[in-house]
Amino acid sequence: VRGKGFVKMFTKYSDGRELYWSVSEAGEQWSEDRKLAGMGGHYQVSNEKDGRVITAFNMHPGGNVDRRTNLYFVKSSNMGETWQLADEEIIETPIKDEDSAALIHDYRAEERLVYVKDIGFDHEDRPVILYLTSANFRPGPPGEPRLWKIAHWRNDGWAIHEITNAWHNYDMGSLYIEESGVWKIIAPTEEGPQKWGTGGEVAIWVSNDEGRNWEKVRNVTVDSRYNHAYVRRPVNAHSDFYAMWADGSPDELTPSHLYISTRDGSAVWRLPYEMEVEFAKPELVD
Repeated sequence: VRGKGFVKMFTKYSDGRELYWSVSEAGEQWSEDRKLAGMGGHYQVSNEKDGRVITAFNMHPGGNVDRRTNLYFVKSSNMGETWQLADEEIIETPIKDEDSAALIHDYRAEERLVYVKDIGFDHEDRPVILYLTSANFRPGPPGEPRLWKIAHWRNDGWAIHEITNAWHNYDMGSLYIEESGVWKIIAPTEEGPQKWGTGGEVAIWVSNDEGRNWEKVRNVTVDSRYNHAYVRRPVNAHSDFYAMWADGSPDELTPSHLYISTRDGSAVWRLPYEMEVEFAKPELVD
């Protein structure tokens, strides 16, 4: 956090996978760990902009990660001294009630599982959450329908929109909200060579109306030998280093290469699998 120090958002195995935060002026001496949420367990994604720290997380009923569900959000503008809901109302921590005011949507009542993927800010600095819902923790058809979704705070409440279908609960993609007003998702949304395994073929989806409607504009990878997975967004990404991910088979032990792509997905480079010198150039993938 510029001018203030560091906020560390992390998980501790205290009573299940519970969420904590800690602060530091210079990253050397840290404050005492303080619990943010403890409802049997959680996974979270967080982000920061202009001193505002935001986080979205799920909960694990009875500590069972195979039952992870619900979607929650809180934020802080003072290094965690106080936490707020999207509408600025202060909420006490640690959050212990699964029906807390931090709840965005009650997916447990719908018997849907929740897997959080990314979080960012729109052009009015309102939170936007990328996540996936599923019918079952198991891979394959039992989890269908798996859905990529967006939750967007619009001052009068949370708007939830569907993007496209997903193949696996652990498919991982990133959210880009660009200066032009375009919202973009780069993720392995297309069927890969190892069907029903984590990952697939990478594609780019865009929305020109703040996430209400989405269109696939490019297949970034095609006819791959292995699934591509875990697409991540570099901080302050350069247009030639806009996304990075890895490939590999989810069904057996295989080599795994690292990839980077341009902003529009028109060019993809594969990093050398072995480097015998200190520097080496990536290979342009056809």
